[in-house]
Amino acid sequence: MIEIPLELGARRYAVTVGHGASRRLPEILRRFEGRSTVVVSDRRIWGFHGARLAPSLRRLRAGHPVLLTPGERQKSWTTLGRLLTAMVRAGLRRDGLVVAVGGGVVGDVAGLAAALYMRGIDWVGVPTTLLAMVDSSIGGKVGVNHPFAKNALGAFHQPRAVVVDPDLLATLPDRQLRSGAYEILKCALIGDRGLFRSLAEGPASLRDWRPAELERAIASACRLKAAVVGKDEREADLRRVLNLGHTLGHALEAVTRYRRFTHGEAVGWGMIGACHIARERRLLSGAAFEAIANAVDRLGPRPGIDDLDPGQVLAATARDKKATRAGLAMVLPTTIGRVTVAEDIADAELRRALRAIAAR
Repeated sequence: MIEIPLELGARRYAVTVGHGASRRLPEILRRFEGRSTVVVSDRRIWGFHGARLAPSLRRLRAGHPVLLTPGERQKSWTTLGRLLTAMVRAGLRRDGLVVAVGGGVVGDVAGLAAALYMRGIDWVGVPTTLLAMVDSSIGGKVGVNHPFAKNALGAFHQPRAVVVDPDLLATLPDRQLRSGAYEILKCALIGDRGLFRSLAEGPASLRDWRPAELERAIASACRLKAAVVGKDEREADLRRVLNLGHTLGHALEAVTRYRRFTHGEAVGWGMIGACHIARERRLLSGAAFEAIANAVDRLGPRPGIDDLDPGQVLAATARDKKATRAGLAMVLPTTIGRVTVAEDIADAELRRALRAIAAR
């Protein structure tokens, strides 16, 4: 097992990564025994993993799990309200615990519910998708979507523990596995050239990686995110680098009403778009652009964007929470393993980037 500490003073916690880690839940969650507990999952995930995880959760005072409807469209204020009502009915107290078992939607909604319930109670993440393992489960950014802007409603509320078990990926569809691979690649581009080489030289599908190699890749991505969050918990400065690919990615998700792309696919397009702008600004060499774009494309097919209205995409970026009066902030690669944040991205640059990547 690999233990990755996230150093946040009194809110310090560890991310445990390892095959079979979910079977250690009784040990990892021993300090929470005796608390009133609500387990949150979705129907599909619980159908796959409920029988495996239920014995480990019985030692907590948890009743039947609260099961959400699967899908990004359920990451909403309405779903949040239903979950909070379920927590009230379960008699959860201020010393209560929420255990989120699922992908990013489950973790984000359950984490926000924990942040709001009685002004904040503890929660634990057990991510079951690769995307959640390497991204949304770490760092305490919890929230729901607004119809016009992804993750526009939320809070910072750190979990007390995160348990990452790659064995849970066995039932994950290939498309969802690729979705998480884009986020691993994002971490490599931000600050891990060795991880980039592993992705570029290893099998194109993570399904074909050896268990130890997959575990190391997941841990590397988790370690990078933990290091960044430990220095900048509330995204005042450094943590913004984790948004590589997300400015355009979130806009693509919003204009297609979260129905066309997985989050990782949208981020994949967003990374190529950011590289295009970086190359135009002469921050990124042509050779590095091609290496990055090829690495993104190598992970697998993505739904096209050539039919989308650029004006609508630009309007969505203007509603992005990273937009300020000074302009749109965007993370731009300067080489493999290093990025910078530009504060003055112009609409014309975004239009040219959209036109270029739509033609790929």
